[in-house]
Amino acid sequence: MEHATLPILVLFGLFALFVLALIARARRGRPVFLRRIAGLEVIDDAIGRATEQDRPIMFNPGLDDLGVQLFCSMAVMGYVVRKAARLSMPVYVPIARPLSYAIAEEYWKDGYAAMQREGSFAVEECIRYLSGDQNAFGMATAGWIKRERVGANFLFGGYGFEAMIIAEAGQQAGAIQVACTHSFFQVPFFVVTCDYTVFGEEFYAAGAYFSRDPVLTGTLAGQDYCKLVILVLILVGVVGVTLLQQDWVGLVLMW
Repeated sequence: MEHATLPILVLFGLFALFVLALIARARRGRPVFLRRIAGLEVIDDAIGRATEQDRPIMFNPGLDDLGVQLFCSMAVMGYVVRKAARLSMPVYVPIARPLSYAIAEEYWKDGYAAMQREGSFAVEECIRYLSGDQNAFGMATAGWIKRERVGANFLFGGYGFEAMIIAEAGQQAGAIQVACTHSFFQVPFFVVTCDYTVFGEEFYAAGAYFSRDPVLTGTLAGQDYCKLVILVLILVGVVGVTLLQQDWVGLVLMW
């Protein structure tokens, strides 16, 4: 922001007001509308199907290190763990980054504790650091899926080429798979191997979608208003430049 011009600073302040106003509105108990996302709505059904088959659930946060993307994934994992804990089902979490392990462990423990299921499953058996190498992580996760006959496989996060290895293993195991990624390069691979695929901005909306936290939902709604303002400014700018560059005198004389 140190090189921002006055109009940019004004817009930045306006956008901040939008977000703060929507957060305050959500905190007062006024509901913020979030549209239905089919790929996220099916998570409950996937957990229920795995429970009926008495097959475990896997939540894969991908290769994301400590950052915004990881916390978005963890927010969804917390929801999955609480749903699974209510049904006394284990949730396996493969980890590719050392810093992610401690965060995943806390979300996992909190999820089972919220449903009074502490101690139902051993943390060291359900959360495993596999490898920071993509080849090793992909193959180790695929082997875990096949050995345990995972019934529901959730892939939420950033992935590389190992996405195809993991998703293909889930498909061979007969698991219902939901993939949600912020990496557009992996979307085609998830589309052909998973039952449901969510990508782009919907990945960042997933945490607010499940938690309904006022800060998250207010921020999400505020950003939508900001996008509308930007769209209007672009349209006004295009029309204005077009009109200013038009030779009106020549047009009048021609007519």
